[in-house]
Amino acid sequence: IHEVAYQAERRISLTLGTDLRGPQSADACFNFALAGVQNSTNSLFRNLISIGIHELKRAGSRSSFPPKNILHIVEKFAASDVRREDAMELYQIAADCLEKKNYNDKLYIESLRTGSFGFHGRPLLWLWRFSSRQKKVEIDYQGKSEWKDDIDWQDAYQDTNKPLVVDIGSGMGTCILGLGSTSSLNVHEKLPIQWSQCNYAGVDLNPALVRFGNGVASRRSSSKKGRVKFFCCPADEFLSKLKSYQGRISLILVNFPSPYRLDSGERGNLQLPSAENFMVTSKLFEQICTLARNNASEAYFMFQTKCEDVAVYLKNECLSNGLSGIIAGDKAVDSIDDIYSRNKSVPKRVKEWLRIEPRAERAEGNLFWSE
Repeated sequence: IHEVAYQAERRISLTLGTDLRGPQSADACFNFALAGVQNSTNSLFRNLISIGIHELKRAGSRSSFPPKNILHIVEKFAASDVRREDAMELYQIAADCLEKKNYNDKLYIESLRTGSFGFHGRPLLWLWRFSSRQKKVEIDYQGKSEWKDDIDWQDAYQDTNKPLVVDIGSGMGTCILGLGSTSSLNVHEKLPIQWSQCNYAGVDLNPALVRFGNGVASRRSSSKKGRVKFFCCPADEFLSKLKSYQGRISLILVNFPSPYRLDSGERGNLQLPSAENFMVTSKLFEQICTLARNNASEAYFMFQTKCEDVAVYLKNECLSNGLSGIIAGDKAVDSIDDIYSRNKSVPKRVKEWLRIEPRAERAEGNLFWSE
């Protein structure tokens, strides 16, 4: 892919992008980002942005160039995590074009003008569309795989004495890429973690998602490099390798894992794993607890899910494995049914779960956070 990127860069220098019209430069940038293009080709991304700027100046105000094309351009560049300083002119011109076309989302236009537009919000929908089309990756324990080799932590990170934040099932990596770019020391009062002083590790089975994350991490500014790394590896194997990491483990994250199939007696969604193959297993909890006990200071485990039954299961697994919960206080879920009522909808999965287990424990109380 890097040879293809090099050839594309040479072609752009010859054609000056005259063969890339409309949103094509943004499409190219996004596809190169998905392919995991590394930091050596930052000039390719800058040149593609310059072509995007030229296209907006040339055609952005025309009636034949609808607002959706402008949104397409800025969102795909943002989803590629292009440098803000390189994209500011593009965003300003896009804001001008949208105003001329009476685009009604004023907050969107304001975010383009102020520079707050970027690798969050709507642009990430493009990443979701890509990741949702990915096929489930099966673990090959018999064949030869790179993940069976030991990890050279010194090669992965500039300073292995820094505490480590781990995201299991990291997907496109947006969570730890966001945390790794923060300049603030402490984001949350209940998690005393100095985010800007941590290293970050994402682990996922899908090599395409891992390539994207490592590509983005490699193109970050020099002050943020050497702190974020993605690994293609089964979760349990990766956790066993963490024993050799020199620093301490501060936090292990599991964000929105694919829920297991409900045991309803029907076929259900066959794309979901069975309960036995759910990503967060008892073995995984044992490994997490072992890592936590080996830490000289407190370590944390945090999970997020939109499935009430999964939340209850994971909470009980945490407690049964010796972890203690963080009290939510005024952020606690007092009544989950009130939340469903406010949203004017009870999820189909919840209805089916309560049909199977009418007396099931609900995701309510001080250990369930509403946000």
